[in-house]
Amino acid sequence: MKDIIIIGGGPGDAGYILPEARRAAEQCDLIIGDGRLLRTFGLEADETHIFEMGPMTKRLEWLRGQPDSLKAGILVSGDPLMYSMFRLVRRTFPEAEVRIVPGIGSVQAFAARLGESMEEAKIISAHGRNMTGESLAEAVCQYPKLFILCDNERTPEWMAGQLVDMGLTAVDMAAGSRISYPDERILSGSPKQLLGTEWSALSLVMIKNQRDDKVQSPAMNGKQSAVQKLLRDDEFLRNQTPMTREEVRWIILGKLNLSPDSVLWDVGAGTGSVSIECAGHCPLGKVIAVEKNPRALEILYENKKQMASDNMKIIEGAAPEALEGLERPTHVFVGGAGRALKGILKVLCQKGPGIKVVIACVTLETMMEACQLAETMEGLEKTELLTIRIEKERPVGSYHLMEGGHPVTLLIARTCGGQGE
Repeated sequence: MKDIIIIGGGPGDAGYILPEARRAAEQCDLIIGDGRLLRTFGLEADETHIFEMGPMTKRLEWLRGQPDSLKAGILVSGDPLMYSMFRLVRRTFPEAEVRIVPGIGSVQAFAARLGESMEEAKIISAHGRNMTGESLAEAVCQYPKLFILCDNERTPEWMAGQLVDMGLTAVDMAAGSRISYPDERILSGSPKQLLGTEWSALSLVMIKNQRDDKVQSPAMNGKQSAVQKLLRDDEFLRNQTPMTREEVRWIILGKLNLSPDSVLWDVGAGTGSVSIECAGHCPLGKVIAVEKNPRALEILYENKKQMASDNMKIIEGAAPEALEGLERPTHVFVGGAGRALKGILKVLCQKGPGIKVVIACVTLETMMEACQLAETMEGLEKTELLTIRIEKERPVGSYHLMEGGHPVTLLIARTCGGQGE
């Protein structure tokens, strides 16, 4: 079994490296890190004991081939617990003993420079999150204080421009780059004052919307409510692919209880009705729709295009194999597992604790299997079981009858550690 320790290196300056991080690095038989971080620790790559990271996935595959007897240290910038490669390491080495030495993150250092408390703050990352002007505006309107880790495209200047376009010019904004380095730079002001500024890739933004009369975006009038509204069945395109009925879909949405930055897997996405409904309720997060049926994929792509779900990604393939390498979810909806339910749940249990799982069961066989797995599988805990039966009126001559569709049973569970059976 691999012995891996992930070591936080702080925001950049060697003075921010914790003594425990240095001790951990000294105890490792081999160390991996990017060149900048190695130099911060006073190390140089020698291709014997110290190695530059390079492409992460290739380096981790290389590490897989190294003897298990070697204690491997992986240096990461900032705090390994905050938007780092920690989750990728856990996915790559699910059986390994992985320990963490926390570090001082760039957000912490930035907040300290500004003299701002982080107690009431929301922290999000623009990396790989499909952030749009609308989702940024929604987050600013929702949270009184927002810290954002920027990427090469969504820079502080881009965010300032989006806020101006959305009419959010009365909020307070601060931007910083290369925090703790000699060329550290911090600017504060209104979004208009930050227009036209240029920033390096290692940038952060803080946006405060703490007025008693919360600043709302005039440009979002109607858009925000449209994102949050419940969708009717007739808003989706259809073919012969079965679709989760709207009333059942709305109950599923409520049981999932998504946050704006949730990451949802919809396994067996079908027409995409659940995926698209959920995508509107996690605008700062992501929905990954997994589907193998060619006919379902046709309508899934059409519905995604029509409903403009920019934070929704479609994965073609059969679960559980298609789940390998996907971003760790916070929530999972299993709407069409077939005979793969056990394999799907084993993958989720390997992702670690805290994932909320909702399984829709139409047949008795699926319900019995789901209940048995929830009771016996290590790392999975059932929290609720309920059956939904929707009845609607149907005219019969001058009378009306209540006619029901097939009942749907929802098994709700959460992962609680363990590696599955």
